[in-house]
Amino acid sequence: MIEQIKYYLKTSWEGLLNSYAQVFFSLNKVFAAILLLVSFFDIGAGICGILSILIGQTTAYLFNFNHEQVRNGAYTYNSLTVGLAIGMFYDFNSSLLIVIFVSALLTFFLTLWFLVNLGKKGLPFLSIPFLVMTWILILGVDNFTAIELKQKLFLSLEGVQPTLFTGVTDFIATLPFANILYLYFRSLGAILFQFNDLAGILIAVGLLICSRMAFILSIFGFLIGYLFYQFMAGDFSQLIYSYIGFNFILTAIALGGFFVVPSRRSYTLLLFTIPIIAVLISALHSLLYEKFGLPLYSLPFNIVVLLFLSAMAIRNKASGLDLVTIQQFSPEKNHYKHFNRVARFKSETYFHFALPIMGEWSISQGHEGKITHKGDWKYAWDFDIRDEKGNTYRLPGIELEDYYCYNLPVVAPAHGSVVQIIDGFDDNKIGDVDMEHNWGNTIIIKHGEYMYSKLSHLKKDTFKVRQGDYVKKGDVVAHCGSSGRSPEPHLHFQIQTTPYVDGKTLFHPISYYLTKEENGFKLHSFDIPKEGEVVCNVRNTKLLTESFGLIPGKTLEFETQNGEKIKWEVFVNSLNKAYIYCYKSKATAYFVNDGTMFYFTDFYGNTNSLLHDFYLGAHRVILGYYKGISVKDRINIEDVFGTVLKSLHDFTAPFFHYEKAHYMSHFTEVDDEHSPEKIVVQSTTWGEIFGKKKSETIYEFVLKDKGIESFKISNDKREVEVKCIG
Repeated sequence: MIEQIKYYLKTSWEGLLNSYAQVFFSLNKVFAAILLLVSFFDIGAGICGILSILIGQTTAYLFNFNHEQVRNGAYTYNSLTVGLAIGMFYDFNSSLLIVIFVSALLTFFLTLWFLVNLGKKGLPFLSIPFLVMTWILILGVDNFTAIELKQKLFLSLEGVQPTLFTGVTDFIATLPFANILYLYFRSLGAILFQFNDLAGILIAVGLLICSRMAFILSIFGFLIGYLFYQFMAGDFSQLIYSYIGFNFILTAIALGGFFVVPSRRSYTLLLFTIPIIAVLISALHSLLYEKFGLPLYSLPFNIVVLLFLSAMAIRNKASGLDLVTIQQFSPEKNHYKHFNRVARFKSETYFHFALPIMGEWSISQGHEGKITHKGDWKYAWDFDIRDEKGNTYRLPGIELEDYYCYNLPVVAPAHGSVVQIIDGFDDNKIGDVDMEHNWGNTIIIKHGEYMYSKLSHLKKDTFKVRQGDYVKKGDVVAHCGSSGRSPEPHLHFQIQTTPYVDGKTLFHPISYYLTKEENGFKLHSFDIPKEGEVVCNVRNTKLLTESFGLIPGKTLEFETQNGEKIKWEVFVNSLNKAYIYCYKSKATAYFVNDGTMFYFTDFYGNTNSLLHDFYLGAHRVILGYYKGISVKDRINIEDVFGTVLKSLHDFTAPFFHYEKAHYMSHFTEVDDEHSPEKIVVQSTTWGEIFGKKKSETIYEFVLKDKGIESFKISNDKREVEVKCIG
């Protein structure tokens, strides 16, 4: 029972703070505390805001709605703004409590309705519930004569302590562009119904603390709107009325960095959308307020954002304006995670094709080859095997059996179903070709809709599968031959969109493969093998696959140098995404193990935790041992640079990156290259500022006895070693 009470108190407290931050598209607790403080510039408004949140939360608990939505404030930030509006303009009495209760309850259910119905179209509900509720109150509350609401004589603490506010106002008057600053700060404050400069300054400081991008966007959006009014000789009384210039600010944050990934184009977008806001303010002010007595509040912001997001949803392609897919509630995180993901996975494809071979083969003809890979059939590969002299055969080279690749296994490049097998053609004698049966013996495998692979020139009667069979990547399907248009044994491989033997080729990368270099091997990820290269698939090493085979339910326990024990467990979420959870720090690290590579994708929680060190140190590890091979990757700059350097970079990040963060791993020790029982993996992370190397950290993992035995972290600030004890 006590634990349950603690849970509800903690959830409600987090939800209360997040309700304030959500007004500005944030979940930052420091910013929320500043907004909470500002709301109490009028004590009545502050109390009414909190009451509205608590009523909404209680309703959610009673009706068993999503507790996560309670925690992040999504259900109640509209209730908050309705409560602030009521508490700001009316004296506190019993009638007001009735209105607060009814309005908070109705706002909550309005929120649910808009959440569901707009959510079906992938659209946010923004502040629409607040608008509807306040208009209902304005139009309907006077009809109930028993409700006695008395308007306040003054609207804020300014009436009690005027010198506290006049001093700020007088100071602003001494600054350049004072009139613009007045309007900007009061527009910011008006979002919480605080029409004074001090509130606006505190909110601006809070914005700067929680998000440099949001702060710049608020200024940029406001200036566009202000200058548009100035240039068009607009009626500034419309902006001064309730300081509804906050529509410029909210739209700029929403479209510049919250719903759209912050970039040059998102900022440019505001040059077109903010003037539309100005026109809507002018038109709707005349219609709604002058004729019906309804204030605009945030209506223009809601209209423009919803219109834009609706239009973006039906585009053919992103065209440089990328919508945020996983909301981080921070323009910075939206930006960095997006561009880091693009840098890491820009070439990655849904289907992961491997090479259809076992061992090392040569690419005798690549894309747009000189012999047969032309026109619609240019995206194909021919494979054979060559010796040190470049010969494809051992002497005398006149029999099929003299050729190195002849009769060697050919494997399925990916999981799929066999849709066609052509068999029965004899292999050609060396130098002869069968022009009538161009492709010779062939197998076609379906991997998905409009995604097929074709393997041709196979040896007669060597098929290990039949039409309709399901095959897995790496399964042997036949043997290499020299049937069809094949003057000597080789394997033809292509990817196509149809199940036909003469199907046109499709440009598609190979997921992972190695090329043989003078000093070892080079790893390629989602790349196109080139003519003349000696290539092979990555061969997994048992110790590596066992060490990083983190399946759901697996636990890892580590002991630090000071005897502290830390336990992790592997889970899978509802979207089938695997992650490691640390019981001590409550942090989570999402990862992928695709059978060839182990890599992390996201981290949430305490960056001072051991799990964060593991997330960085094992950011990307190949699951096959190859001497001298290295794996490179990109990491988020916030994982390398401190708060100050990263915050400074935030101001320029939408336009250019002068800070970058890198990762590289390689093998430093192995006891047996063929069947190792001990492997040491070393990785390095470092940052760059204008190309100059900074902040290097070295990680070392000792793998032994089917798992991770220990790992070390060392840099110029610390040296840590932990041992795995379970």
